[in-house]
Amino acid sequence: MQTLYIDRRDSELDIQGSRLQVRIPGADKPFSVPLNVLEFLVVSASVRFSSTLLSRLNLAGITAVFLNPRKEEATSIAYGLLHNAADRRLMQYQVISDESCRLRYSTDLVRQKLRAQRAMLLRALRQRPDRRHGLFKGIQRLKSIEESLERVASVDSLRGIEGAGAAMYFQAYQCVFAPRLQFDGRNRRPPRDPVNVALSLTYTLMHAEAIRVLVSSGFDPQLGIYHLPSFGRESLACDLVEIYRPSIEHWVWRLFAEETLRLDHFAISEEADRPCILGKAGRAEYYRCYEHQARRWRKRMRRSARLWLARLQQDATLPAQPSSLADTFDDFDAGELFGGEP
Repeated sequence: MQTLYIDRRDSELDIQGSRLQVRIPGADKPFSVPLNVLEFLVVSASVRFSSTLLSRLNLAGITAVFLNPRKEEATSIAYGLLHNAADRRLMQYQVISDESCRLRYSTDLVRQKLRAQRAMLLRALRQRPDRRHGLFKGIQRLKSIEESLERVASVDSLRGIEGAGAAMYFQAYQCVFAPRLQFDGRNRRPPRDPVNVALSLTYTLMHAEAIRVLVSSGFDPQLGIYHLPSFGRESLACDLVEIYRPSIEHWVWRLFAEETLRLDHFAISEEADRPCILGKAGRAEYYRCYEHQARRWRKRMRRSARLWLARLQQDATLPAQPSSLADTFDDFDAGELFGGEP
C-alpha cells in the first residue's frame, strides 16, 4: 500500500506506536496500517484527529492531502520538512535566477507539453475517427504553435503562446466526450461538469505527488522556473505537473469512455458554489483507478526529478556551457508518457 484514502465522515485518525489507526463510524473495531508502507494519506471527508498526528506523519515522511469535494480551493497539503541537502536548493536558486536560463528551461517545458498534447489528440483520433475534423484541426494548430517557440524572447511571451495552445487543445479535446456530460471546455472553482470535476481532482492529487517527489529530491517546491513564485503556491510542483497534464487528460477521458465514471456518479445542481460533485460511489471507483495509474506517474516523476537535479548541477557548475533541458525530458516523449507508442 502506498496511499490510504479516507472518505467516511466522522472517522477518527490516530497514531499508535508505528501504525496509523482509523476508527470508522459504525465499525466494530478500528483498522490500522503500518506507517512504513504509506507514502500518502488522502482525506476527503470531515474527520477527527489529534494535534500530534501531522507531526508524526511528517516525521514518517508521509504526505497528507486534505480535500474538500465541495470546494476545490480549500485543499491543504502537508508535506513535512525539506530535504537535508540544502546545497541542492542553493544550486536551484542560482540557476533559475538567470533570466536566459529560465527562458531556456521554460521553453523546453512548454515544447514538451505541446508535443504531449499533440500525442494525446493523435491517440484520440485513432480511437474516435468520427471526430477527425476537430481532432486533426487541433493537431495542426498545436504543431504551428510549437514552431513559433523558436522566436520567443521572454517567459511572459512564452506563457501567452502556451495559453493559446491550451485553448486550441481543449477545443479539440472536448469533442471526444459524450454530449450528456456537458463538457464544453476547462472550468474550475468550482468545476461545473463531471469531466472538469475529474480533471480538477486529478490535477490536485498530482500536485501533491509532485511536491513529494521534489522535496525528497532536495528541491524547493515553491520556487518555480516557468511558474513564478506566488504566496502559498508550490510553483516548481506546478512546473512538473504541467508536463503530465496531457497524460492526466487522456486518463480522465478513458475513465468516461469506458464508463468507469458515469453521469450517475455525479450530483448536479443549480447551486453556484457546488454545481457538480462526485458522489461516494464515484469516488470509490475513482480512487481505485487513480492509485493504479499513479504508480506509473510516481515512477516517472522520480526519474524526471533526478534528471532535473543532474541538469541543475551541471548548469550551476558550468555556467559558461549552458545546456538544454531537452535531454531530461526523454521520459516524457509522446509514446512513454501514455504507456506506448503514439
